[in-house]
Amino acid sequence: MSIAFEIKSQDGAARAGVLKTARGDIETPCVTLNYTKALEDWGFGPSDVTDAKDVILLRNAFWLKRRGAKDIREGIGWPGITMADSGGFQMVSLGQHLRQNFNGVGFNLDGKSTFISPHEVVEWGRGAGVDLIMPLDNTVYTMDKNWWKFIRSAIITAVWHQRSRGIADEKLYYIVQGGLNKLARLISLWDARRQLNNGISAVAIGGLAWDEPRPALYRMVEFCVKRLPEDKPRHMLGICKPVDVLECIRRGMDTFDGIAATREGRHGRVWVKGGKYFDIRKTEFENDERVLDETCKCPTCSSGISRARLRAGFKQRDREAIRQLMAHNWHHNYSLVKDARAAILVGHLDIYITEYLSIL
Repeated sequence: MSIAFEIKSQDGAARAGVLKTARGDIETPCVTLNYTKALEDWGFGPSDVTDAKDVILLRNAFWLKRRGAKDIREGIGWPGITMADSGGFQMVSLGQHLRQNFNGVGFNLDGKSTFISPHEVVEWGRGAGVDLIMPLDNTVYTMDKNWWKFIRSAIITAVWHQRSRGIADEKLYYIVQGGLNKLARLISLWDARRQLNNGISAVAIGGLAWDEPRPALYRMVEFCVKRLPEDKPRHMLGICKPVDVLECIRRGMDTFDGIAATREGRHGRVWVKGGKYFDIRKTEFENDERVLDETCKCPTCSSGISRARLRAGFKQRDREAIRQLMAHNWHHNYSLVKDARAAILVGHLDIYITEYLSIL
C-alpha cells in the first residue's frame, strides 16, 4: 500500500487530515518522536508518550545501520508508525569533511572511511520495516553566502532521489532542498512535482531551521507549499519549536520532526504555553511547589511532581527527573498539534494561535 492522504477540513492553507500507511492511519497535523541516542540513554520510551500507537517514531537510518540494527523498532518495541531519515544535521555539522557526489556521501568516522549511497538508505529502510522513508538528501547551512551550493544541493538531492527509486517507492518521500535560494527551490520543486506525478506519494521540505530569521523561514515554507500538490502529505524536516510548528501549520504543513523538545528538556529548559520557556535550574524554583504547567495534562504534570523536586533532581542529574522534563516538553508539542487540528476542524486556527501566543 502506498502512502495516502485524506484532507478532512481546511482553514485557509492549513489542513486537518489523515496520513494513511500500510501499518495504520494517523491524524494530522502531528509531531514525530525523534528517538535519538540521548533518549535511549535516559530511558525515554513508549511509556512516556500518550497514545504511542498514534505517534510517528523517527530514527536515523545511518546510525542504526552502522550499529548493525536490523529493525527500526530495535530496543524500543514501538507499537505505531515509524519513519527513518538520514541525518541532514550531521551533513551540515561535518561540513568540509564530507565527500559528496552523485553516487552518495563519504566521510571519516572513528578513523574509518565511510560511504553512504542513496540506494543503501532506502534498502535498509525497507528491510528494517520502516513505514515512511526519507531518502538521502543534500543539506546546506541556510546562511551560507555561496548561492551555487544551494543549486548544487537541489540537483544532487534530485539525482539521489532518482537513484533511490524502485526499492520501496510506496514508502518514499521526496525532499525539497534549496535553503532560502528561490532558484534552487524552484529546481527542487520542479523535480518534486515530476516525481509526485510518477509514483511518489509524499513530500518533505528540508534545508531550513538553522540560523535564518523566522520571517524568512515562514516565507520560504509558503513559497514551497504554493507549488506543491494539494493531495500529498507534507512533512517539515527539523522543525519542532511550538511557534514554528504553528506558523508552518498555518501555511499548509502536516507533519513535523525535530529534537528541540527533548534536547531542551534534558538541559533544564521547560516549555510552557505562549511559546515561552523557563529554566528549571534557577534558584527561584528551589521551593516552588507548583507543577511545571498547571494547564498541562502530560504524565509529569498530572503526577503532581513539583518544580522544586524536579529542580533538585535535575541538579543531581537524576535520570527520572530529566526523563520527566523531556516528557513534559514533548507532550507540550503533542497537545499543541492536537489543539491546532481541533481548531482547523471548526475554522478557528488563527484564533487558536492568537490565544496561544497571548498567554503570559
